[in-house]
This record gives sequence, C-alpha cells and structure tokens, in this order.
Amino acid sequence: MKRKGFGWMVCLALAVMLGAAPGLRAQILYGSLTGNVKDASEAAVSNATVTITSVETNQSRQTVTNEVGGYSFPTVQAGTYTLRVTKEGFSAFSESNVVVTINTVTRVDVALRVGAVTETVTVTGEVAMLQTDRSEVRAEINSATFQNLPVAIGRNYQQLFRMLPGFRPPSNAHSVPTNPSRALTFNVNGASYSINNTRIDGASSNAPWLPHITSFVPTLEAIDAVNVVTNSFDAEQGLAGGAAINVQIRSGTNDLHASLFEYHTDNRLKAKPFFLPLGQNKPKLVDNEFGGTVGGRLKRDRLFYFLSYEGNLHREFASQFATVPTALQKRGDMSESTRPIYDPATGDQQGNNRVALANNLIPASRISPISRKLADLTPLPNLDLLTNNYYGTASYLFDRNRADSKVNWNINEKWTAFGRFSINHYEMNNPQIFGPLGGPEISGAGGNPGVANGNTYSFTGATTYIFNPHLIMDAYFGWTRMDTNVEQPRLDEKLGLDFLGIPGTNGPRRFEGGWPRFQFNTYTTIGHPNDFMPYFRQDPQYQYVANFNWTKTTHEVRFGFDIYFNGMNHTQPEATGALHGAQGGFTFGGGPTQLRGGVAGNQFNSYATFLFGLPTDMGKITMVPDMYTTRQHNYSFYARDRWNATSKLTLSYGLRWEYFPFPTRADRGMEWYDGSVNKMYVCGIG
Repeated sequence: MKRKGFGWMVCLALAVMLGAAPGLRAQILYGSLTGNVKDASEAAVSNATVTITSVETNQSRQTVTNEVGGYSFPTVQAGTYTLRVTKEGFSAFSESNVVVTINTVTRVDVALRVGAVTETVTVTGEVAMLQTDRSEVRAEINSATFQNLPVAIGRNYQQLFRMLPGFRPPSNAHSVPTNPSRALTFNVNGASYSINNTRIDGASSNAPWLPHITSFVPTLEAIDAVNVVTNSFDAEQGLAGGAAINVQIRSGTNDLHASLFEYHTDNRLKAKPFFLPLGQNKPKLVDNEFGGTVGGRLKRDRLFYFLSYEGNLHREFASQFATVPTALQKRGDMSESTRPIYDPATGDQQGNNRVALANNLIPASRISPISRKLADLTPLPNLDLLTNNYYGTASYLFDRNRADSKVNWNINEKWTAFGRFSINHYEMNNPQIFGPLGGPEISGAGGNPGVANGNTYSFTGATTYIFNPHLIMDAYFGWTRMDTNVEQPRLDEKLGLDFLGIPGTNGPRRFEGGWPRFQFNTYTTIGHPNDFMPYFRQDPQYQYVANFNWTKTTHEVRFGFDIYFNGMNHTQPEATGALHGAQGGFTFGGGPTQLRGGVAGNQFNSYATFLFGLPTDMGKITMVPDMYTTRQHNYSFYARDRWNATSKLTLSYGLRWEYFPFPTRADRGMEWYDGSVNKMYVCGIG
C-alpha cells in the first residue's frame, strides 16, 4: 500500500509540474491493443481475463472484457507481445508475435472454444490486417526497411520518404552550419514544407529558425520505427498540416544485441566532373561512415539500455571557378575591351558629355590607393579566358559525430519510465577561394565560407502510470537545443579600417571584423562575400505534455494538454537585397565609366569604376543589440472519444484547441519600424 500511495503522489506531482510549465506539441509515443472476445456462436464473452506480456522485457498488463466482450490496452509501449485470454468453461487462448507500434491501434479479435481452462489454443502467426480502428491516412517505415534498402551518403531516414505516396522527393537544404544534421525538406500532398511536424520520442525536432527542416536526425541504426500520418489526424496529433512524423528510438531488451558497420566512398566511385579543366585529374574525395549499436539489460525485466554511435568523416579536394581581372586590367589597361571607357571626371553628374579615355587606359595617378592594394592581392587568371578564368582549389572538411542513448525502467507492474538523450557534434572548414583575400567558399556542399562547429542536443523523459485498468496517465518532458557557430577567416582583424583605411568599416564588436565586401559586375566578389555572417545561434525548445486515458464500457476517452516553448538567441548581422554586412561593403557598377545614352557597359567598365574608387552602392549593417531574441509559447488542449459502437463499427470524435500568442523578445514586445514617420514601435510599450 505504501508503494501504491508513493506512485500516486509522484504522478500527481509530475502532472502538477507539467501543468505549470511551458512546453511542446501533442505527442503519440505509444500504441494501443484492442479487440473483441466471442464464443463459437459469435456471442460476446464478458469478464474474460486478457493478459499481454512483452516478449522483449517480460512486462505484463491485465484487464477483463466488458459486457459486450471488448477489451482495450491503451498507452502500450511499442514492441512484440504475447496475448492470452482465459475464461472459466473455455480453453485458454494464446497468440504470440502481436506487434504494437507507435501511434497505431492493433486489433486482435479472439474466438474462445468450450473446454477446460488447462487446454490452450495457440496461434503463432496471422496475416496482417488493415487498420480498422482509426481513419487516418498513415504509413510506417520499420527497422527492417532501414536494414534492407540502400540509403544515400549521410544515412538519413528521410531519404526513404520518397517511397511514400504524396511526398515530393526529399532534398537537401541550407548550409552545413545552418543545417548540420543535413535534414531534408519535402512537401506532402501539395502543402507547404513548413507545416510538417517531426518528433523524436516525443521531443520536437523542428528548427525554430527554419521550421521546414528538423534540428536533429538520429543515427539510422538507432531508429526502431517511423510513423507518418498525412491526413485525418487524431485530436491528440496537432500542429501538422502536411505530415505528422513520429520517430521512435530503439530500446534495450533482456537479450544482448550489438552491431558494427562501415561504409566507404571515394573519388574512384565518382564520374569525372564535366567542367574540370584539361589535364586535371578527378579531385580527391573520401567519405567514411562508421559506427555501431549495443543494447541489453542492466537488470532483468526491470532496467534496459540502448546506445548507438555514428561517425561521418568527409574529406574533399574541392574546387570552384571564379572570374578575376587580367594583369592588364589590374594595371588600368582596358584596351582588351571592345567598348569605350569614359573618364568619370568629365561631363556632368548624370553622365552626359563624358570623354572617353585615350586607348581605354586609366592613368596610374588616378587609380585609388585602396583599389591598388586590393588589385595587387587579387590572383591572376590561370585559364586563358575573360570569365571563369580562375580555377581555385582547397581542402574541404566536414566531420559529424552522432549518438543516441535510451534507458527504459519498469519501476513496478504499474509504473514505467524511459529517458533518451541524443547529440550531434559537427565541425566544418570551408576555405575561401582567394585565401587571405577571402571570396566565396570553395565548396558549394558546405555553403558558408569559414570555420564552423556546434552541437545539437535532444532529450525526452517520459513516464506512464496505470492507476487501474481503466485509468492511465502518461506524461513527458522534451528538450532540444541547437547551437551553431560559423565565422569567416581573419575575423579578429579590422581589415577595412586598419589595413585599407576606409572610415566607417568594421566596428568595435568582434562580429564586425574581417574584410568588407567588394562586389563587381561579372567579377567574383572579393573580401567578405556575404551579408549575413558571421553568426552564432543558440535555439532552445521545451515541451511539457500530459495525457489521461479513461476506459468506460465501450468508450475510450483520451484527453490532455501540451505546452510548447521555443526561442532563438542569434548574433547575426543580416540584411537582404543590396545591403551589406556588419563589416561594410561596396558595389561597383559600370555607370560612372559609361556615357549616358551611349553603348551598354561591360565587365571592363565595372572594374574601371573600382580602380577609380567610385562605388555605385555602399553600406553597413549596425546591429543593435549584440544578440536578438524571440520567445514563442504555444498552448494546446484536446479531448477525444473512441467509441466501439459494435464489433464492426468504431467512431472517433474529438476537439482540439490551440492558442499561439504573438511572439516577443526576451525582455520586451516585438518591434516594428515605420519608415514613413521614422519611428520604432514596440508592442506593449509604445
């Protein structure tokens, strides 16, 4: 009695804690097992004892059939079970290998024969039946599929969504630092790719900054099953307009299981790039994926563990084409141009009456000292062309280490719990094509130039308590945090201010360091190539969910709540369009060296404008404060009844209420700038 009271108190305390805290989305972590028991004349058998026993953990649950012969086991841990039915005057019935999966109702109807209880009718196998107790459109990918079908480099379970009806083939998205898990995007039934909802053992895995990707992708060997619902969602399953995806991580069993694997890919398995310059061999490529799993028991029938690790080591001799000025152009000799270069010091400001430079030569005395420094640092072409005339190479590195762990605890016959922790650590080095002078990244696969690293953490803690066969509570806490950092080389140098001597560039804060950006028509950007780097992000998510399952005769009522919080903490000076980053930037078009109404300019005109030191656009982001934040709280409540009206008719109906208040900053409301009156409005302040 003391243990029973203790369980009640712990579950009550947990429910109160969950109700008072911020959290995440409705989650279906478990499955259900239901059916009807009849005799040979098709009459319902009431008060029959029904017992299910887990093959993996030996955990048992028991109930009795109601007055119409129905039984139900809600909130069942996924796994394989043996079902046994006994009733005085009938032979016992036993069926093995009954598989229960997450977010699924498994039905096993039983026909009892008259006989002694000591006699047993055993069923060892049965053809899988259609899903008859839920109306949703769903699919499931199990561990056997992952083991038997080939998966592309990266070993991402989302690659297999291309097999499912209604899915656009998944594709990669964003740079490595923004998406270190290399999650894929996909549309479902024509809906937006931003309204899919993916959860791992209950914990939200969507990236707050980019909700169309997941923040964490488990190791392939760790996944037991992926349940995908694309239509007619249950009331418990909210916040999904495209697909609701539940990923279940494997658990340990009474038996020890382990595995090891390694996959190797190199340039010998790749075709020679079509645009590779003559005489160049296939560039080096080495990709190794390796790891293993182990799972078993810490205490028989009580405490179980599972561990999975996967390492990805990617090495690539990457290459990129760029357009750089010739030696003549760098000296101010534009004689290679078929069009005239006009002197910007002549004519009027609108470009009328300008005089062409003699022989298209810029006098050395007219070349800007700043432009001269940059021109001297710019490499010469290594291909005999005017465009795409520079073939740059450098070594690209992307290493990723992922691990998933899970502990299951059968505390007693009524109380179970599990905890899962996953981590993804990555490192990337993507050099810039012009080395010390910067420029774009050498590898398009990595996306952002520079050095990057970070960790993504994902955790679920869950518990289930059976008050009696008719009342069950399950609750869980989910936490995910995605940390990522990427910075371009030479960030700690104020190259625009100290080396080039350009007032207003760089700034006192570290993220304002490095090269300014210099853009030209046709020529490849030098210096800092982006208007959104560096960036340092820490994005947390919290989720608190509690559900209650109440069975009364032929009704199975389920109700509960989930509360979701996500936040973003970003240091990232970012702008769009023609704006430049925190280091400052300059654009050089051909206008200042063209004649108004004359022939159109070309790449020579824009580089001549640069040598004259006459930017056609310039700017700099001043980010205030150093870190910007968002805070979002979502609240959901639902109630649903599944009524087994007859042995052949099941009705499911319910209501779900979701409330999404407007986001805020960490310390105030959201702001909005009204440019027409030059005022900043802050929600809740004025």
